[in-house]
Amino acid sequence: MKKIYVLLLLYAGMMQAVWSQDYYALVDSAEFYIGSHEWEKAEGYIKQALQKDKDGRNASLLMSNLATVQRYQGKNDEALKNYTIALFMTPNAVTLLRNRASLYLDMDSIDKAYTDYSRVLELDGNDIEALYNRGVLALEKKRMEESYADFQKIKDISPNSYFAYNGLAMWSKANEKYTKAIEYYDVIIKERPSVNALANRAECFLALKQLNNAENDIKNALEIDPRNGFLYLLRARLNKYRFETDAVMRDVKLAESYGVDEHVIKSFLEKD
Repeated sequence: MKKIYVLLLLYAGMMQAVWSQDYYALVDSAEFYIGSHEWEKAEGYIKQALQKDKDGRNASLLMSNLATVQRYQGKNDEALKNYTIALFMTPNAVTLLRNRASLYLDMDSIDKAYTDYSRVLELDGNDIEALYNRGVLALEKKRMEESYADFQKIKDISPNSYFAYNGLAMWSKANEKYTKAIEYYDVIIKERPSVNALANRAECFLALKQLNNAENDIKNALEIDPRNGFLYLLRARLNKYRFETDAVMRDVKLAESYGVDEHVIKSFLEKD
């Protein structure tokens, strides 16, 4: 009997070694294809690894990775389901919550994204990514005090953070505090110039009728991205203030040619 017991233990050990070899080979293959952005192949290997993970030791991580590669393939509904399953297994996983929140944003589920970012901040109140994204969502939902509090907290945590300046700039612009917004955009553009920052500062200059400053920002932005339709729309508004009708029509046509909807054009030019 003792000999049989020893043989059974040896057999179990051998089977465990085979399982481990097969399992880790599948995981390694999945990681290889993730690294080479071959998402469909990665998905297949992760699913096989999940079948091998009988005791579920790594199930949450595998489900999270499966959801991520599905998201890269545009399979948002499947990705959401698998992020949710993974969170059921590990409800306090901050990275998982961030990933699901980001997916909710892609799916225009703003309220659900807001809830996930709030849960992240319950677990880690200093998570800058979550503070920034929740602040942006609060701004969209017109919850101005909450939005400002999130952006200001980023500044308290990291005084020179891009996310702090960008969030406070957006908040100031949305609340028609254009001079303050310009101050924030000045810092952003000095450190990290971009079409988005230049366009936003140009809008603030236009609101204050500082037309030459607006013209400079639009010009600099167009040098970076000459195919950006919104920049031509900004320039059309600038030329409207200068009563240059022909220039307005030219820029409207350019904005349309680069994909700006005619209703957006009409609404934007009717401001003021």
